[in-house]
Amino acid sequence: MSGNRIGVKAAALLLVPLLTAAAVPSDADQYVCSLTKVVECDSDLNCGPPAPQLPPPTFIHVDLDDSLITLLAPAERRGETTQVRAMERDGDRVIMSGIEAGRGWSMILSEADGSATITVNFGDAAMVVFGQCMPEDWASP
Repeated sequence: MSGNRIGVKAAALLLVPLLTAAAVPSDADQYVCSLTKVVECDSDLNCGPPAPQLPPPTFIHVDLDDSLITLLAPAERRGETTQVRAMERDGDRVIMSGIEAGRGWSMILSEADGSATITVNFGDAAMVVFGQCMPEDWASP
């Protein structure tokens, strides 16, 4: 029985470098991001799902070369774009910001683990979006 445990532990240790390499994005210039959680808060700190004006983006394409973010889904918003007006790499993070329809937004994309956080400021309310990104070339088999 202890031989099996050693074999399982050895196999797990062999997989760690492979799993780690697959989980850590490189410093790519094109990313596909899944936006998984959205919360909106007003100035009284009442927070909840966003008001249903437009369906929130669920997938975006981030093009660091062209400083452009393109909505991929939902279908009725596919192709909408917003220009990245400021961008800077700080270690393993890419920090971006812009203005769209009178709202200020910012995004931090971690190139170390692919996590993304987006904030959108309306003046009297704010929205926070969490997601996960991967280099675009990972989307092809």
